[in-house]
Amino acid sequence: MKFLIQRTVAINLLLGLLLLITQPILARSNVSWRVWVAQLRHEAIAEGINPQLFDYIFSEMQPSKKHIRYDRNQPETRLTYYKYRNTRGNQYRIILGRKEYSKHKQLIDKIGTQYGVDPCFIVTIWGMESSFGRFVGDFDVIRSLATLAYDSRRSEFFRKELLLALRMVNDGHIALEDFKGEWAGASGQAQFLPSSWYKYAVDYNLDGRKDIWRTYSDIFASIANYLRENGWQYKQPVLVEVILPVHFNNYLLDLDNIKTVREWRYLGVRIKSGQPVPDENLLASIIQLYGGPPMMIFNNFRVLLSWNYSLFYAGTVNYVANKICP
Repeated sequence: MKFLIQRTVAINLLLGLLLLITQPILARSNVSWRVWVAQLRHEAIAEGINPQLFDYIFSEMQPSKKHIRYDRNQPETRLTYYKYRNTRGNQYRIILGRKEYSKHKQLIDKIGTQYGVDPCFIVTIWGMESSFGRFVGDFDVIRSLATLAYDSRRSEFFRKELLLALRMVNDGHIALEDFKGEWAGASGQAQFLPSSWYKYAVDYNLDGRKDIWRTYSDIFASIANYLRENGWQYKQPVLVEVILPVHFNNYLLDLDNIKTVREWRYLGVRIKSGQPVPDENLLASIIQLYGGPPMMIFNNFRVLLSWNYSLFYAGTVNYVANKICP
């Protein structure tokens, strides 16, 4: 009898573990949403959030399963580089980018010069993030961040963003009803997370608001400031496509393997015809994206990764920028 009881307990424990492993997780440490919100309320009030505002926001809120599905289903895991580039950097976006750059050229060029950031990359990121302000997202930013903070995968990261978003509303930087964005909590025409807004957003027109939602000068300056603060080098290349020698050691294809352009050439790497010839003293790595060409990437490519850590994204920004400003 004792053996049967022990065996039953062991089976139940095993089944419980299997259930935890296989079941989609929407709660952190099996804490209910209600308990989790109560814990968050205590932390938010300690950080200066008005209790009445917090209660109003969370009174009827529930986490969104849609956001969890999006978080688990990122597109780069299914696309080749060229398919991603041709979708995100299609001809329509390039033509629209040329029109928008022409429309705002004086302002964007001025900001580019002041911040030491190439204007075409300011325009391109604006276009990649919100289609030049046409699609800024219609998800409730605070609900998005709350859902992702409640979920177990990156809860700590999104909890910090959620508290900053609450502070933005609490301090009057953005009205709650206007605080809309994409599914992962970024908002505005520059698509900043709250931490990026606090760190990089700029009140360029000096009206007392860092308005990345409607004010063009603030939007462009905020993008430029982000790139500058993360090390953008003015008029330096992002990448060039290359041709590898026949017996090239593929273990060298790594972001962390850095050599000068001269050293790469000594190893037989050639710049592809039609690509700009970089300074031989520049530091570079060689990578090859899934379904894409070999690339020699430079400091500014890494800066774009600080914006969005996607090799596909960084490569596509460079492609579109060079099409907008051939």
